[in-house]
Order: sequence, then C-alpha cells, then structure tokens
Amino acid sequence: MACYQLVLLGLYEDYKDELVGQLTLQLDELGVGDAALAIVDEDNEAAIDARLPVVAVFFGGAGEASRPHPALRRLLEDSIQVIPVVSDVHCVSDQIPEELQHVNALARGTLGVVRLATLVLESFRLLRRERRLFISYKRSDSQLVANQLYDALDAQGFDVFIDVRSVPPGVDFQAELWHRLADSDVVVLLDTPGFRESRWTTEELARANATNIQILHVLWPGQAREDETSFSDFVDLTTSDFDLEDTGATLSSNTVGAIAQRVERLRARAIAARHRYLVDSFCDSVRDVGMQASLQPERWIAVTDSAGRELAVVPTVGVPTSERIHRVFQDISGHGRHFEAMWLLYDDRGVLGYWLEHLSWLDSYLPVRTVTVASCDALVSGGAV
Repeated sequence: MACYQLVLLGLYEDYKDELVGQLTLQLDELGVGDAALAIVDEDNEAAIDARLPVVAVFFGGAGEASRPHPALRRLLEDSIQVIPVVSDVHCVSDQIPEELQHVNALARGTLGVVRLATLVLESFRLLRRERRLFISYKRSDSQLVANQLYDALDAQGFDVFIDVRSVPPGVDFQAELWHRLADSDVVVLLDTPGFRESRWTTEELARANATNIQILHVLWPGQAREDETSFSDFVDLTTSDFDLEDTGATLSSNTVGAIAQRVERLRARAIAARHRYLVDSFCDSVRDVGMQASLQPERWIAVTDSAGRELAVVPTVGVPTSERIHRVFQDISGHGRHFEAMWLLYDDRGVLGYWLEHLSWLDSYLPVRTVTVASCDALVSGGAV
C-alpha cells in the first residue's frame, strides 16, 4: 500500500523511467520498498490523494511556460511542494510556468536525476535535509585532491567538513573532528600511500565503521584493500584518473563527477543503516520489559505501556539541533493522537560534551525530550515510558 505520492508534470516522459529507477534504488537502501511510493502522472490528477504526503516534479522544456497546467495550479493551491527541473538555470523563463518561476530550479545534467531522487526523498523526510559529508585524508599526500573534492561537493549542496577549512583556530581539533564525524552521512576517505601511517585517519575509519557511517574509500594506484576497510564502498583510481597522469596532482573532472555521484547514492544506505541501529536498539529495550513497540510507515516508533499510555519515539540520525527537535514536534503533533511523551532518539557517540549539556538544558523547556541510545535500557526499565 502506498504511503507517499510523487506527481510528475510537464515533459516528464523522457526522464520518468530513470527517476523511478533511482527512487527504487534509494528506497530499497532505506528499507522502505518501492511499493510505498505511488507515481501519479499529470493527466491523472484525480488520483492525487491529499491524505498522503505528496511531492511534485515539473520537468520544464521549450514552450512549457505558456502551456496550461491545471494540475500544477491545484498542487500550488494546496501548498504542495513542486520541484522545477530545467535544461539550464538560465532557461527558467521559457521552460517553467510563471507561478513556479520563484522556486529554485534544478538543472538536468550528469547528477541531475540522482540529485532529484534525493530531493524527493528529503521532501518526504525519508532522508534528512542536512547533507553532511566528511573528507578524511593526509595533508602531505592529497591536499590538492581534498580541496578539489571539497569544492565539487560543496557546489553539489553538501556541508563538507575538511579540517583546514572547517576547524577555527583555538578549537580542540580532535573533539571537533569526532563531533562532525558523528553528524556526517558519508566519509570520503582518500587512501594515499602515506594515509595509513596516520593514527588520526585510522581512528576515523574505525569510528565510521562502528557507527554505521558509510565510507567511500578512494584508493590511490597501488593501494590494496585491507580487512578493516571491508565495510567501505570502493573507488579504485588509476593513473589515468589524474590530470597529466600525475598522482600528486588533481583528479580529472570526469573522476570528480563519478565520486560525487557515488557519494550521492551512498546517502540513503548511510541513513538507513544508522536509522536501523536506533530502531533495533530501542525496540529491544522496550520489548525486554514486556511493552509493545511498532514502527510506523513514517519511520517513527509508537510505544504502549501496560497502562495503555502511548509514547512517540523518533529515531534521528546525526546530532540533534533545535530545528530538528521542532520538526519532530510538528510531525508527531500532526498525527492527531495523544502521546504521554515524545522522544527524539539519537546516538551520542562522538558528540561534544557542551552539546550534550545544551540538549539536557533544552529538555527542561521543550515538549520533546532528547534520549540517547545508551540510556534506553535504564529509562525503559525504570518506568520512564
């Protein structure tokens, strides 16, 4: 049974199969399954079910700005998000109807359909909107490539952590590094000949493995895969991947594009693995004391205690912020059910101490309580539910 609806408008025929294919891949990674998503074409406007989360994509083209689109008007009147797609951002006025021209358009291109699929899933809140990325490397070996990937991935909309650009002077470098790693979806690990000699980079790999963060392991020519990298997704570079075939220089634009595409596709797998860890850990704690826990289609957990009281628990990937807490409150409050309490569940490994203190302070003022995986057993067995 469908839980979400995607409406396709405009000149979508040439892109429909590729977009649905990308969505199917990412939904499978998330463990949701493509049966949860219903595709509605513009000509079948009557099939739109306002009770379901709905996102629309308008595929623009020459002359589409002047052609009538009754379904688009209805969607906008119902405050449904419509993502415009154009051949080039400079062609919006010709390819997109006037009522949609104030919305930032996505340009088709090498990453266009992959990026569009993630935008759709972000709109359904199956993928978090924060796009956090961590580049791990050894400065003396791959600074130029790290900078190159930073610029490319930043342009793709990622919030990229790279030490020399992301840690201000006077800040505890190692603590800030672990905190940002805990809030990242994917680690891009540049495995150069000297990379494995660094204690910090080796620890980053171990921490990423332990916390289900996905790793895109970029191997320089001659670097072999090792047992501790078995959880990684690999890119095996050859000398032809570098400009001028100089492995100390920058990567070719095609190779940078291929790495960026792999990163985009790994996000769903990363979030799925971390979400699954949170769900499994919490449900095990609840069921151990004889209470019922059920995972809802929107990926939050409903818990019922022996007195029939209900608790809503929202597994949240990454470090909680006030914005995320607010979003949880809005989502759960909209279900029209009375909950004894609402919890935001997260993994606190690597999170800075002052941030944990900040969350503890917020808990005394906000209707949503932040709860760590490590504290679940004690809270549940102690009757906190």
